[in-house]
Amino acid sequence: MKKILVSLTAVSICLVACGKEGDFKKAINDKINQNKNDKIACLHIYAGDGLSVSSDNINGVYTGGASLSSTTSTNNGELEKFKAKAAGAYVISQHYDKTGKNLDDFPEKTRNKFVQLDSLTGAGLLTKSTESLVTYGLFGDKKADGFNKYTMYTLTEAGKSTTATAGASYNISANDDAFNNGGRVFCYAHPVVEKIENYTEADRGGNHMANVKYSYKYVDVADWINKPGVKEAFPEIAKTLDNPDKTAKINLFKTNNGWSTDL
Repeated sequence: MKKILVSLTAVSICLVACGKEGDFKKAINDKINQNKNDKIACLHIYAGDGLSVSSDNINGVYTGGASLSSTTSTNNGELEKFKAKAAGAYVISQHYDKTGKNLDDFPEKTRNKFVQLDSLTGAGLLTKSTESLVTYGLFGDKKADGFNKYTMYTLTEAGKSTTATAGASYNISANDDAFNNGGRVFCYAHPVVEKIENYTEADRGGNHMANVKYSYKYVDVADWINKPGVKEAFPEIAKTLDNPDKTAKINLFKTNNGWSTDL
């Protein structure tokens, strides 16, 4: 009889603990699903350094890291037509003088942008095209003194399904200034809770809460990350997916509707 009582007690304790851990999992996964920006695995494409993601930022003095002198401009009519065509595209701008010399001050940064965007083009997320506009002197001088070369990367339907405009709500490890500068993210996986590692409960400020440590795994991993050149252009993919420490901590609160990440 004692053995039976001990066994029943152990089963009861297990059911309570297992049930609570299941509630924790649900609360955390609900939070992830409500705000898919949290911890989602994405590639970051930032504006700046010669890359524009808004046609409003394209002008006669916007180049791949090189600031043109104030004595140059493009034909305004041609420029406006190009800006309309480039709306919504990534645009890498490069300026060349009249001898054909590239005046890029930061060629390595520009090269890296090409490598990244070309890999996404090969993966079917972007299409690529180029256009050049002659630059002229200011003050009515129509003598050509060089040209701007614009390389446009336009989202395909497959690309549109993976992207979002980055903003303050994106809680991803990245430079905040780059996010607020109009960068986009290409998302390729999202996490789900795999196991509740441990937790402690306490009453604080009139609320019953639990500090939970959990492990997670990535699911719905996109096939396009395995296309040639993508992982080489974005080493953070392997760093994210192969990270041996996929754990995190979160505070949960007991409410009249169960455990929640919010009061």
